[in-house]
Amino acid sequence: MGTAPEGDQPTTDAAEQRAGRKRDPQRDLDLIRAAQELLAEVGYDKVTIEAVAARIGAGKATVYRRWKTKSDLVIDAIRAFEWDVAAPDTGALRNDLFALAEIFMARNPLRDGVMAGMATAMARDATIRHAVDEAVDRPRHDAFATILANAHARGEISRTQGWENVRDIFPAMMFYRVAMRNGTVDKGFVRDIIDDLTIPLLTRMQN
Repeated sequence: MGTAPEGDQPTTDAAEQRAGRKRDPQRDLDLIRAAQELLAEVGYDKVTIEAVAARIGAGKATVYRRWKTKSDLVIDAIRAFEWDVAAPDTGALRNDLFALAEIFMARNPLRDGVMAGMATAMARDATIRHAVDEAVDRPRHDAFATILANAHARGEISRTQGWENVRDIFPAMMFYRVAMRNGTVDKGFVRDIIDDLTIPLLTRMQN
């Protein structure tokens, strides 16, 4: 952990460390939650270490003892959400894709707000962009790859490579529909994407 800037007032955490007691893990969770809430409310650029600390009634030294920089804290705040995706295995490609789409559409207002608040940071900060890719995109990409592997084993598609652009169709169109057109993502939209675009492209891919 980094050294706290000078001028901070003593905190409970400092007193506990001097007394030789372990750091309170609940304090870490409270700070991460505070960071998540602020990211959703004001966006990455306006989040400060001082504001995160103040939200739980602590001094900024409390944060700096745990995270050296704001980006370190924010990355942990993103990772704290549940991003793991279990690849559906219904026995049919179409049904698997619908089940995966349902996972993509599952709403978590705080998580969605955090990701919206991270847009500018991801555009200019490679470290944050990589962290988001590993925490958020990688589990979904892996789930899609598993679905294709299962479909290939069943003989529904002829190969599993070269599908990256196909994989991105649904999340890209979902983002455009919601963020750019202020629309909604319903079952009809999902059906059109899967039946008219995704499956035709996958089943036409040849070795």
